[in-house]
Amino acid sequence: MNLPPIPPLEGLHPIVVHFPIGILLIAWIPMVIAIIDKKRRHTWFASAAMLLIVGTIGAFAAVFTGEATEDIVGESSQLIHDAIHEHEEAAELARNLFIAATIVFLVVWGVGAKINEKKRMMVGIAGGALVVASYSVACVSLMNAGHLGGELVHIHGIHAPIGSSSTPSASLSTPRSIEHEDDDD
Repeated sequence: MNLPPIPPLEGLHPIVVHFPIGILLIAWIPMVIAIIDKKRRHTWFASAAMLLIVGTIGAFAAVFTGEATEDIVGESSQLIHDAIHEHEEAAELARNLFIAATIVFLVVWGVGAKINEKKRMMVGIAGGALVVASYSVACVSLMNAGHLGGELVHIHGIHAPIGSSSTPSASLSTPRSIEHEDDDD
């Protein structure tokens, strides 16, 4: 069996980045199921907590590998420099917002488990609103960072090196023009 080579650190970003995006964007599913399924509410909230924690840790890995990729891709123009910087800032913001959203979720869940039934309803509504707000803002930020990363690849032609070579020439292709995307030659 012939396995592909493991990319250098600079080439891991496209591999690593998609896992936290997917994990973090589906974490709402067990949260909603927990509200509906009162019998297994604790299990569903635990599942949501694990998705948030694993996804947030993955966001750290995505930012780390993205910074490694940035160091070698080269910046052929001010436009490329600005696009890379904007993506990096958006990714760091999304990571930080998910740190906050995860903490909010864990605190609300923990407080709700410790208080009596009468107060739990009030805390559940207020805490639930806080969780929804923080999670929603973090998701929008994450989608923006992903969109900006997609623009780097699909509009500006920036690619992380996937082979054993990590030379900038192997990682930066000629930027494509949007006007020429439907070449049918």
